[in-house]
Amino acid sequence: MDTTSARRRMALALSAGALLLATVASPAFAADTVILAITGSGLTASVADLTLTSVPYQNAAHNVSGSMTLTADDSTGSGAGWNVTIISSAFVWVGTANGGTNIPASNFALTSAAAPTMVAGQVVSVAASTGPQVPPTSPFGTLDSARKSLVATAAYGQGTYTQALGVTLTIPAMSRVGTYTGTLTTTITSAP
Repeated sequence: MDTTSARRRMALALSAGALLLATVASPAFAADTVILAITGSGLTASVADLTLTSVPYQNAAHNVSGSMTLTADDSTGSGAGWNVTIISSAFVWVGTANGGTNIPASNFALTSAAAPTMVAGQVVSVAASTGPQVPPTSPFGTLDSARKSLVATAAYGQGTYTQALGVTLTIPAMSRVGTYTGTLTTTITSAP
């Protein structure tokens, strides 16, 4: 074997070893990705059950008042804003007295709407008009038609809020002894 050939082989072997050593010693880089999806769960609104104070039978029309609590939640993550409406059915009479009748929904009225309170989410500021607010058009009146009691403009109202609502039921004269039950329908709609 000639020395030149041996030198070449040795040089090639050393080069291959150095290349292998360089390949093993240098760090490997990879482009890795982390993905996160945030999903919304929707809009919900409800009014807690309310039992008005019992009243005695009367020969004249009279009122009974109470306060109910509305809870509204925007977990959509859309920032579209929303509004809540409330409507009542007639108060259905159940009893054993002779001649009992239902009390019409027009006898049940929303008489006050407090500023909402944040439970969780965006802060409510009446001064800055951020977060849910009592609508600029008065929500007060009879609940035989839908009344808008709470609104959140676009980019606000993302969270959970409560609102105290004052109500009054006008009991017609000579309403029979028994129990009167009305059903409230609370609706929350996207966009103010």
